[in-house]
Amino acid sequence: MSGYAAAASLALGAIGTGLSVKGQIDSQAAAGAQQGYLAQLARQRQQLAEQQAQDALQRGQVAEQKQRDLTAQRIGTQQAALAAQGTDLAGSPTDILADTARAGEFDAQTIRNNAAREAYGYRVQAAGYDADAALRESYEPSYLGAGASLLMGASSLAEKWKRFQETDPSNPKSGTVGSKSVG
Repeated sequence: MSGYAAAASLALGAIGTGLSVKGQIDSQAAAGAQQGYLAQLARQRQQLAEQQAQDALQRGQVAEQKQRDLTAQRIGTQQAALAAQGTDLAGSPTDILADTARAGEFDAQTIRNNAAREAYGYRVQAAGYDADAALRESYEPSYLGAGASLLMGASSLAEKWKRFQETDPSNPKSGTVGSKSVG
């Protein structure tokens, strides 16, 4: 290999090593930016899940109150029907009204419990998003790949430098004189 080819190989090796190291560093920076974006997205999803939980509870409260109003209306209708028949509202008729009240309250409590379960599901989702965001926010880039590229490139450059020294016509220790080998 001529001195010029060895010098070109040495220069290209140095440029390649530098670009490889820069590529590794840029890759880690991009991964960090991506993790930051995904953490922000998880935080937004967490907030949305919390809003959905609040909405489920509010809808449940409205439906529960509607059920209680409906039960009160049924009891009123039953009382009016019993009174219109001339029924005394003591004894068995009050048992019917009490049964209607119990059934209506059971329905209202079922609505409340279903809303609470729905809200709980959304809160579990929110906790999952919170954990995901915390994990992504803790991401630290690793520059081991850049260090490995630098070490491998330095090793390769050392070998190329050695070959360059051996073929350099201005180096008295190189085994060449002009373009012919000695010895």
